Amino acid sequence: MFLKSLDIFGFKSFADRTHIDFADGITALLGPNGCGKSNVVDAIKWVLAENKVKNLRAAEKTDVIFNGTERRPALNVAEVTLTMSNENGLLPMEESEIAIKRRLYRSGEQQYFINNREVSGRDIIKLFMDTGVGKSSYSIMEQGQVSQILSSKPEDRRYIFEEAAGISRSKAEVAIAERELEQTRQNMQQIEVAMAEIKRSYDSLKIQAEKTIKYRKVKEDIFNYELDIALLRLKSFITDKDRHEKELEEVTKKRDLIRKEIEEIQNTISENTDKVQEMQRQVYEMQTELIKIQTEKNGKLDLANKYNADARNLKEKISTIEIRIRTIEESIDNLQDEIDEQEADLHSKEKQIAEAEKNISDFNDNINACGIQINQNNKKTQDNKALAAELDEARKELQKELASLTEDIVTMLDSKLKSAGFSEEAMSKAKANLEEAFSRLKIHAEGRKNVYSDYAAAKHENDDAVKTVKEAADAFAETEALIKNIEDAFAEYEKASPAFITEFLSPEGIMTKKRAVDQKITENQEKIASLSRENDRLQEENADLAAKIEEYKETLSKLRENKARMETQIQAAMQQASLLRRSLVSEQNALRTANEELDEQNRQSEELNEKIIEIQEELAEIEHRGRKLADELKELDAKIAESNSSVSGKKNKLIKMQEDQMKCQSQFERLSLSLNSADTEIRNIKQNFQDQHSRDLMEFEEHMFKITKPTAEIRELLNEAKEQLRSCGQVNLMAPEEFNEVKDRYERQKANYEDTQKSLDNLIRVSEEIKSKSSEMFLETYNKIKKNFHNMFRRLFNGGRAELRLEDPQNVLTSGIDILAQPPGKKLESIALLSGGEKTMTAVALLFATYQVRPSPFCLLDEIDAALDDKNVSSFVTTLESFANVSQYIVITHNKKTVMGASTMLGITMEESGVSKIIALRLDEDIKIGARLDKDNESFVEEDVPPEENAYIPPRPPKRIYNPDGTITDPELERIKKEEEERKAEEKRLAKEAKKAAEAAEAAASEEMAAETENNETEQQDSVTESEVQEAK
Repeated sequence: MFLKSLDIFGFKSFADRTHIDFADGITALLGPNGCGKSNVVDAIKWVLAENKVKNLRAAEKTDVIFNGTERRPALNVAEVTLTMSNENGLLPMEESEIAIKRRLYRSGEQQYFINNREVSGRDIIKLFMDTGVGKSSYSIMEQGQVSQILSSKPEDRRYIFEEAAGISRSKAEVAIAERELEQTRQNMQQIEVAMAEIKRSYDSLKIQAEKTIKYRKVKEDIFNYELDIALLRLKSFITDKDRHEKELEEVTKKRDLIRKEIEEIQNTISENTDKVQEMQRQVYEMQTELIKIQTEKNGKLDLANKYNADARNLKEKISTIEIRIRTIEESIDNLQDEIDEQEADLHSKEKQIAEAEKNISDFNDNINACGIQINQNNKKTQDNKALAAELDEARKELQKELASLTEDIVTMLDSKLKSAGFSEEAMSKAKANLEEAFSRLKIHAEGRKNVYSDYAAAKHENDDAVKTVKEAADAFAETEALIKNIEDAFAEYEKASPAFITEFLSPEGIMTKKRAVDQKITENQEKIASLSRENDRLQEENADLAAKIEEYKETLSKLRENKARMETQIQAAMQQASLLRRSLVSEQNALRTANEELDEQNRQSEELNEKIIEIQEELAEIEHRGRKLADELKELDAKIAESNSSVSGKKNKLIKMQEDQMKCQSQFERLSLSLNSADTEIRNIKQNFQDQHSRDLMEFEEHMFKITKPTAEIRELLNEAKEQLRSCGQVNLMAPEEFNEVKDRYERQKANYEDTQKSLDNLIRVSEEIKSKSSEMFLETYNKIKKNFHNMFRRLFNGGRAELRLEDPQNVLTSGIDILAQPPGKKLESIALLSGGEKTMTAVALLFATYQVRPSPFCLLDEIDAALDDKNVSSFVTTLESFANVSQYIVITHNKKTVMGASTMLGITMEESGVSKIIALRLDEDIKIGARLDKDNESFVEEDVPPEENAYIPPRPPKRIYNPDGTITDPELERIKKEEEERKAEEKRLAKEAKKAAEAAEAAASEEMAAETENNETEQQDSVTESEVQEAK
């Protein structure tokens, strides 16, 4: 038995809580129209997760709740519980008894339970997949569904065959796999779009990074070249300075000697000594001042040139800093977007982990509650066992007392029978006399009654009436005598009966004591049985609780694993967010530094501009002072010449000595100026290098003596490097770092794409395997049903022929199924042309053919015999009885023959209007006497039916090869890759051949063009020659 009981409360017309027990075999459900028979079927469908209101004969979902009558108010809840036996393990659950419950409130809220565990409707549907049981399986045949099976589209009939083949679950898995495939394809498209976006950035940044690396290399080369040039210039100036210092020392000695001789000559000239000396001193002072002015001018010019160079360098630096600021700002925006995404993801995961923690706490509470309940049950079981042991001891004492009483009864009975002289023969004779007396009295009374009745109905004279009255008096006297005989016979019977029986059966008698002991033993056994049942119930409850605890622990373990996984993800997300924040802070610091540097450079640029203007003003003032000193010096020279002209004697010598002095002075000034210029140049070289490169030039002093290339060659290399730098154009200085980040993202996205591709391949493979296996199972079941359908049709119709045909044998999993039937004496035709009874019998044949292949544990048949005549009803019930030992049948019917074929009858009545009640009655064999069905005893020979032709089963994908190194080789993927490589190689070969052909055609065209050009030139020369000949003539 599969169905054990059905409990209904508040569902449609079942206003009161109704309990229905189902028996093995065939159960007939009958009652007048409108009493609620079909509501039982609807209740079973509803509890099996039927949600289509049309299939429940309702307009809205809440219409199944009892809506009230004139005397009863409406209810707010409907509840149905279906209890099933699972001892054969048909359902994938460990419990031997399964209770499916569904509850619906008027608010629309509903609940599903399996053994009081709340589940979803989808879980109920999955539980019954491939079992032949369900809300829309062939285990429930309602009114009109038989004709619907036959009149529906061929593709709509597949569900019976799919359920029988056990591929409903596989079909659902294929649908899930197809949805996952579609989702995976969409994910791949999204990944491809993201990869395309990243690839564009990747390619662009790759070019920019290569350009930036080249830029950095050229900048480094320029730095090295400028370093070498600066070091060579520094070396040159240092060498010149040393040489000039030696020369200056020699010129100073020579000048001092000439000055001494001039002083001696001038001492000889007494008249103009003071004046000339004074003027000479002024000349010396002016010359010294002029030298200072010239030196100051050169220094200012050098400083102005330096300031101008610094201004140009600052302008370049400002431009570079502005580019770097823009790059940093873009990087900051990108980092901020990524941080926002990470924080949103982190918030979602934290919410999930909070829910997981709540679930873990709830499961821990449930486990503790189950443990407490188990301990309580164990304690109660021990108490019951102790009480049962006490009762068992008491029962043994009672049994001993019963044995003693029984022995006393036997002894006493034997003694009383002997003392009373009891004779069974005398008692039998007395009983016979008593029965004879009663019989004579009965016959006499009936005869007199008939005589007086006839007399009373006719007209009589007075004599006749007197005579009749006298006869009546005689009759009563005879009756009195007969009664006296009966009294004597009864007295004899009493004498023959043993008098001690009354004593035995009296309240104080021994039989009464025995019955009291029997009653105590029975009560004792019932108590022990009740305790045993209670212990069994407690053990079952403990087993259920232990199973729940294991289930809770398993779920708890999964929840903890999920929580740990989410915590790991959260930790990773937090680390990623922290890294992004650090990167953001670093970029913000870099931006702040760059802005500060830009402000500093702008400030320095403004200061340089002010200094340049100040230097230009100072240069103008120095030039004015120099011109003024030069004019004054010319005047003094003229005065000295005038004074010297008056001097006689040593004039020429003095002049010569003065000329030599002037030469020495000129050399001294030139060398002093050169030394000052050298010092200035050395300082400028160091300062310029410091300002331009922010490094001390003297760090590379050792390198100065390792330079072997000449300055001209280095300058050429420097110019080439600057030309390369200019050819680079605008450069993203952060491109290499950005490229590395984008490269990492691209590689991660590529790995994600490859993983998704593997998942897609696995899903395709799983889908193909399921389709192939389902096709095999479906075709095997279909061929069996096809054969059984033909033979069952012949058995029910006593002949004829029936066929099943696939509309599209090449697509087994989607093909429709045609049904052809040929009752005896007719042609093979479509079922649409059959009569109503023939259609019903054809559907019954298909139903039983399906049961032969995969019997449903139970079957509900709702008035499917309504269209059948008596003969077909007999055939239907006979076939039904032959399947009663493998399935449980509940038949709703009005036909007496169908009812008499059942072993149990359930009656549905409406004692109260609008409220259904159940009456159960078991039909024993003596009740069904005279209601036997006509059965055909002739032997039936089954015929073979060829399987479906041209049916195509998709091949299964080849098995994967598991390599020793842990990798998996898919032959199909390897074959596709090999074909792809061969195709690409063929394309390359064809491209090469096409290229060669194009080059050959181009060469041929070139040769033809050259030949044509040569012919044209020859023709032109010929024409020129002819014209010259004509002119000569």
